[in-house]
Amino acid sequence: MMSDAAGLDSSATTVLGPLSFRATSIRSANVDALLRQAVFVILLTRSACDPIFGLAGRGTTMGFGALVNFLVIAIALLYVVRRPSTAPFAVFAMWAPYLIVAFGATLYAPKFTDAVRLALVILSYWAMFVLPLFMFRSPADLRRFVLLIFASSVIPSGYAVWNILTAGSFADDFRLESTFSHPNIFAFYLVLLLGLGLFVMASPPGRWPRRERYLIALYMPVLILFLAFTKTRGAWAAGGLMFLFYALWLDRRFLIAFIALPLLLVTPTPISDRLSDLGNGASIESLKELNANTQLNSAAWREALWRSAVPSIIEEPVLGHGLQSFRALTTEFFPLAGPDGIDAHNLYLQFIFEMGIVGFAAYLWLLGSLTRWIQEGLRYDPNAIAVALTILAAYVFESFADNMIYYLAFNWYFMFALGTIGAWIEYHKRGAHARPRRYVGG
Repeated sequence: MMSDAAGLDSSATTVLGPLSFRATSIRSANVDALLRQAVFVILLTRSACDPIFGLAGRGTTMGFGALVNFLVIAIALLYVVRRPSTAPFAVFAMWAPYLIVAFGATLYAPKFTDAVRLALVILSYWAMFVLPLFMFRSPADLRRFVLLIFASSVIPSGYAVWNILTAGSFADDFRLESTFSHPNIFAFYLVLLLGLGLFVMASPPGRWPRRERYLIALYMPVLILFLAFTKTRGAWAAGGLMFLFYALWLDRRFLIAFIALPLLLVTPTPISDRLSDLGNGASIESLKELNANTQLNSAAWREALWRSAVPSIIEEPVLGHGLQSFRALTTEFFPLAGPDGIDAHNLYLQFIFEMGIVGFAAYLWLLGSLTRWIQEGLRYDPNAIAVALTILAAYVFESFADNMIYYLAFNWYFMFALGTIGAWIEYHKRGAHARPRRYVGG
């Protein structure tokens, strides 16, 4: 009897073991598919959600947008718990110092709640960056994820056309913001799309179907038109530098556009008027000289703000004044600040002010690590990866004169794009695809 029972147990194990493993695999695959679809929906719609989240968040302690932020973080953490070895350790190592310093800086911030909120926003940027590493299955996902980012622009583009058509006379104060909360955010989002368009154009033809390449090529002039109407000078410069690199590296026919640039600047247009504003404004020795007739231009105003912040930076050079402290403390050191304070309009100055040299070094470590990581892809596709590096360079450039840390929707797409390119590089490094290509310049 004992032997019969043992035999039955052995038979049951033999039969049920594979079935149990198969059931577990099916459940795991279903969970992965659900998480993947959730990320797709968020990316497809987030670009159009700022007006909705703004309405839903009024009068509440936590808006619907904050719940979506928590969802993104939760999905990334769930991926990490379920498949901790999928993403390379280097990815966590490059982000860890920045995240640790940011969360640590909340402990001595003047407004703890605001600081924690910003720290969680930064954590959501990390989440968007690592998600492609867990979701990437095959080289086809590079095309799939990039097209998803382009698909996210359909609603903003349609709304932008409506904005332009209903703006009437394009006065100096008209700036296109589409579905985003500020024209600058829309502008940087457009620069990212244009960079990805150049990335597609620089990729080998076999990676992208001809129809998709043509559609993206036709879409790019529309994006450039939208970018012009945002009147965001930093985005213009960043986008122009990307196209200049592409022209010099890959296709010198693009230089024709730069030949026409001087004519565009001297002809009275919204673009030339916006650029001429940089030369307006008086030269003053002290902010006390300002009055109704004596004003600072945008560049001079930023310079005055940054100079005013230097003594406060010297007071706390190592750890800074705490996360989200710049706006709160500007009322103490900058006479032109309103009662609610103003933002730094310089990401690097803000980090030095709020997190000190330690925070600035942690952020430089992140940027340097990202650059080195992407550079490893040059051996697999030198032209496309070189363009990808210009997308990162554009972000670094834009951060010198804008509040990039607060532009959540744009940062999500930017980080997901970099993570996608990094996931593609990791796929090649694992030896799952063809041998590296030789380095070829344009």
